[in-house]
Amino acid sequence: MCKMDLAICILTKDEDDKLRRCLDSVKDVGAELIVIDSGQNESTKALCQELAAEYHPYDWADNFALARNYALEQTLSNNIYFLDSDEWWAKEDVGFNTSKLLKYFNRPDLAEAIGTATIINHRQKDDGSEEEVGQLKQRAFNKSYFRYDKEVRVDEVLSSTLGFDSLAFNLVNVTKVHHDGFLTAESRTKKSAQKLGLALKDLEAHPGDNKYLLTLADCYQEGGQTEAAKLIYNQVVSATTGRDGAELYQTVIENEKMLVNSPDYHFMAGEIYGMHHEDAKAQAHFAKILALQDEGIDSTYVPVAHYFIGKLAEAKGDFETAKKHYRLSGEYPDAIDALAAIL
Repeated sequence: MCKMDLAICILTKDEDDKLRRCLDSVKDVGAELIVIDSGQNESTKALCQELAAEYHPYDWADNFALARNYALEQTLSNNIYFLDSDEWWAKEDVGFNTSKLLKYFNRPDLAEAIGTATIINHRQKDDGSEEEVGQLKQRAFNKSYFRYDKEVRVDEVLSSTLGFDSLAFNLVNVTKVHHDGFLTAESRTKKSAQKLGLALKDLEAHPGDNKYLLTLADCYQEGGQTEAAKLIYNQVVSATTGRDGAELYQTVIENEKMLVNSPDYHFMAGEIYGMHHEDAKAQAHFAKILALQDEGIDSTYVPVAHYFIGKLAEAKGDFETAKKHYRLSGEYPDAIDALAAIL
């Protein structure tokens, strides 16, 4: 096994079975394995010794950013990659993930580039079947240039140690990760309750800030409290667009049949559903713009539609579909940047 200049840091609490799966999935990478245990269990310590991972007990302080920054203090390598104990790499992705990480950490612009991971969330639906919901999270970076923002207790938000503006960061998709921490309704309720409490504290410190409002809405959504989430999404849409978010949402619903052949309508609907994190509905409307083009109804929204469909595919880990749509976006600037991030 080759030694890789990389530290894989894993946060855990009372999840030995899942931690074993997580560690087993990355054992052949050749990286430092750093486990931060806020449960401080002897069984977890023994498991780490068995699997050649460094074990560090940690006093939980109601802040994921502080826990992650504590992990940084334990690593020898400056090259950092994070997993949670209820996450793992699929066997078929190990080679891909490793090569992408090697490529990322050899970039000359690590002071401005953050590696993101596509997280595939496995969840049980009400009918007992399983669905996969994708999202992107900031997971790879060089600790000489980045730390987690301690003002954000829940989300994984990196800030520059050099004072660079976050808008200038290059985001590079480096890995595909599976997660089943929210698999069952019971686990979703339990874990989202903890995150919800932290999100409320963040919002209390930053009242009215859309970033923290969205985090709170996502926590409600994860916990199955969809109506509460929708109210907050409406608030953010209102602040973003200058129009009533609830009215815009209702307008989209009411005009679906009347404006079925209008690219303008489908673009608005795709954006509104996207802002409410209803990705399947958003994708259907962006796809309709492309279908209308095939029927001879062209519009200026075609490149943007390709871009948004590409982003949704990337979030699900379908990189080939994502690259296809980014390329079909032509010279659309965001698509050019997104394509460069996953090549």
